[in-house]
Amino acid sequence: MKVKVDPGAYYPVRAHETDAGLDLRANEAGMVPPHGSKTFGTGVHVQLPHGTGGLLVAKSGLNSKNAVTSTGLIDEGYTGEIHVTLHNGSDMPFIVDHGQKISQLVVIPVLYEDVEIVDELDESERGENGFGSTGR
Repeated sequence: MKVKVDPGAYYPVRAHETDAGLDLRANEAGMVPPHGSKTFGTGVHVQLPHGTGGLLVAKSGLNSKNAVTSTGLIDEGYTGEIHVTLHNGSDMPFIVDHGQKISQLVVIPVLYEDVEIVDELDESERGENGFGSTGR
């Protein structure tokens, strides 16, 4: 995967060799308001391999300690700067420093399936049973 980094930004790296995600760092400082959101630039641009997508995943420490989450999807053809929207689920403002780890980039395989419009779907064991249908 090719990576370009803007001046002053940090290269995406894995903390450990076998980590699934590459840590992304904020290329700017800011504050995420309580129960609000803010988008941060990372200064990172990627050229994803054909047949993949980039999944932005919350840092587990930010989530468990501060109720801060992030998610997003980067399409294969996008080569612009990766921006991360942080969502603050707590009652306290969350301060982000320049260079702070804010999200992870996981490269995932993608199937480019054709869409077939039908009147009915094949039957399955679960069917239309949704939230909570499998019990506790």
